[in-house]
Amino acid sequence: MFNVSSCRSGGGISRTRAPIFIAPLIAFAFLAAGCTAAPDAGDSPAPEGTSTTDWTAPADADAEGPTEAPTLTEQSGAIEEPITLSTEMVVAVDDIAITTVKPETPGEYAGSAVVVTISVTNDSKRAQSIDSAVVNLVTDDGDVGIGTTAGPNEPLHGELAAGASAEGTYVFMLDPAKGRSVKISVNYAAGEPLAVFAGQIS
Repeated sequence: MFNVSSCRSGGGISRTRAPIFIAPLIAFAFLAAGCTAAPDAGDSPAPEGTSTTDWTAPADADAEGPTEAPTLTEQSGAIEEPITLSTEMVVAVDDIAITTVKPETPGEYAGSAVVVTISVTNDSKRAQSIDSAVVNLVTDDGDVGIGTTAGPNEPLHGELAAGASAEGTYVFMLDPAKGRSVKISVNYAAGEPLAVFAGQIS
């Protein structure tokens, strides 16, 4: 197991024993180091802001988000009078006329109709959009005027500068029309107050 070497020291011979397994022991040490288990990735700290343990359940698990549009502010008046809205937009029904619509393209309605002319004046100090204006007509007994692009249909559109006015014409199929009590609602822009006019078609 050991090599025996001799050397002279003065007049005598001395023998020493040197280990021969040094190299194999060093190699074994490196091998053992290489077999050390890698650290578990689960032991590493999660990056900041990615923790999944801070989640808090909602107060009401069955609660639902909004399911309908918010109710618009509504201002009502007689059909003969203009309505000044809180946004300083003045809406008026300038004219109501009965006509007979003849279809100009396939799929258009034909028959008795009501032509409603609406004007909007911007009394505020800023420009306001009327590009998404919506006008509806319904009778007091529940009949709905069906909007059509046939006839003199020229809706409000664009942007209205401060102090400016614009006029639009809307056509609604309604039979019969003469003598009917109606309500005409005008929403000059999405989300803005609604002007509702009540009166009779003469």
